[in-house]
Amino acid sequence: MSKFKIALPLLLALPQIAIADLALEEIEVTTPLRVPEKEANVIADTTVITSDEIQRAGLSTIPQLLQQQPGIEVKTTGGPGSVSTVFIRGTSSTHSIVLLDGLRVGSSTSGLTAIQNIPLSQIERIEIVRGPASSLYGQDGIGGVIQIFTKKGKKGFHPYVSAGYGRYKTKEMAAGVSAGNDSTSFALNLSGMNTDGFSAFVPNANSNANMPNLDKDNYRNRAITSSLSHQFNDEIKIDFQYFLTTGRNMYDNGWSAANDTVDYKNKTKQEAYSAKLTGNLTDNWVSSIKIGKSTDLYSAQQKYDNNTWSFVSGEIDKNETTQFQLAWQNNINFEYGSLVLLYDYLKEEIDTTAVYDKDNRDNHGFVLGYNIQHEKHTIQTSLREDINSQYDNETTGSIGYAYQINNQWKVSSSFGTAFVAPTFDYLYYPETNNPNLKPETSKNIEASLKYSDNSTSISLTAYQNKIDDFIVSSGAPLYIPDNINKAKIQGLTLSADRFFGNLQLKGSVTNESAKNEDTDKYLPYRANLYGSANLNYYVQDWIFGVEQIASRGRDTTTSSIKTEGYMFTNLVTNYVFNEKFTINIRLDNALDKDYALAYDGDPSATGFAYQTPGRSLSANIRYDF
Repeated sequence: MSKFKIALPLLLALPQIAIADLALEEIEVTTPLRVPEKEANVIADTTVITSDEIQRAGLSTIPQLLQQQPGIEVKTTGGPGSVSTVFIRGTSSTHSIVLLDGLRVGSSTSGLTAIQNIPLSQIERIEIVRGPASSLYGQDGIGGVIQIFTKKGKKGFHPYVSAGYGRYKTKEMAAGVSAGNDSTSFALNLSGMNTDGFSAFVPNANSNANMPNLDKDNYRNRAITSSLSHQFNDEIKIDFQYFLTTGRNMYDNGWSAANDTVDYKNKTKQEAYSAKLTGNLTDNWVSSIKIGKSTDLYSAQQKYDNNTWSFVSGEIDKNETTQFQLAWQNNINFEYGSLVLLYDYLKEEIDTTAVYDKDNRDNHGFVLGYNIQHEKHTIQTSLREDINSQYDNETTGSIGYAYQINNQWKVSSSFGTAFVAPTFDYLYYPETNNPNLKPETSKNIEASLKYSDNSTSISLTAYQNKIDDFIVSSGAPLYIPDNINKAKIQGLTLSADRFFGNLQLKGSVTNESAKNEDTDKYLPYRANLYGSANLNYYVQDWIFGVEQIASRGRDTTTSSIKTEGYMFTNLVTNYVFNEKFTINIRLDNALDKDYALAYDGDPSATGFAYQTPGRSLSANIRYDF
């Protein structure tokens, strides 16, 4: 851990040297305010991962990419395709909103989004907003928002093809085309992945309970995205989006000993499509209407009966969520500031093999936002009222203020409230439900100091998030959910990105305390210190990179048991033969570090640790025609 502790101080202490052709980009973002704005003008703690960064990284999955971002922790339960959960600033995995091209995606039963099944090859960019987001996006926005933008059409004709191979007989293919003219554009992208994977179980010398299930957990993924956009004239534009990804994998769990002859299998499907009509009503008034639908399906070939925890063969455990969505947004510009008026509608429906007391709910949201920038001062506010068929109305709001000290330095502070509606599993799942649960509500305050110029970006952010009616599950073996009084999360994140000539140093470190105030114990799977550091060297057509990801140990669901801390190193090389042909080579976990992100039970007894990949070499080639 000592190397990790000094990585970022060294990054900031290195002397200034001449800047070459490389410089930090000025990026436009949409998610923090629901309207396009330069990232430098946004008060919210925001990260944008561009298509160039995604391509240079050479990674396959979103969890791998998110693991390197400030203020984010990831928990996985095995290899490719296994359940991956994300903790933004110490909040729960159900406390963040995941959007795909503006549409909510995810399960209303579990409250999770299967981001592990969304291939990076289909993504144009990712925007991450840390902090409360309910005042703009409604329920589930305590931790923040992750918005994924798929590839879109652009002027000209731009086909591409890529192929990759790596350890565990991992094979990846992707192909697509982007084309358009002055009025019409379209894009079509296809991708596939097959891997033999590895066993999720770490062999446990203390118990033979899980020994029969040490087989490899294979995984298959297929995905398609498409978009069509047409500009009728200077005033009217229409956009269509479609996304589909499917996954199938073998998996292990703690009940494998119940039947050692059966391989556990599941399949997932995520589908989303939308249409958006945008009109410029006046020079200062833009109005848009968007309608869409998203579907999240999880099904397993085996399940356990909650009454006896006995194995039941031949049953299908199915959970399907459908979300119907409509948004009418108006952006009005004035001499001093801009106004956002929004109405959105969300209807959630579930279809499961279990029997739930209710299988649907709908929500009407009304938003008023006002943003003003005058000389050195910026104020960004929003107020939202949610009217829900299942729980009491919720009012949320936020206000932020920033002062530009000079051309490089800016100081800001913000306050916001948010809420999370209980999932259908929490409320109605047979034998493990609590229909009296209340929504979780939060109050977040933060302050930041930022420095930026053409070669350097440094941000220091302090935050405190108090969550009332925090939901925890307790009482083995059924684990009934209940509202506790409070959870308190406070932390400090330092992030930096700087070029020294052809050398780029980038990284972040977060010191965080996330506690259940009733018990004064740390919330499970939150480390009090974690972060990453990247070193990239650009020379002619080559990019050589070193990635380090590190974390201290974390409490598990059993507070007396902790996962061990870890630090692992990845090596990455990119070479551009010409403007069309690119090769990427990665050596992940180069030192073959043995570590685990999650436990099932106590590994010192009959439990086990979920394995993570060992040293893995992979290569990917891409050709842009």
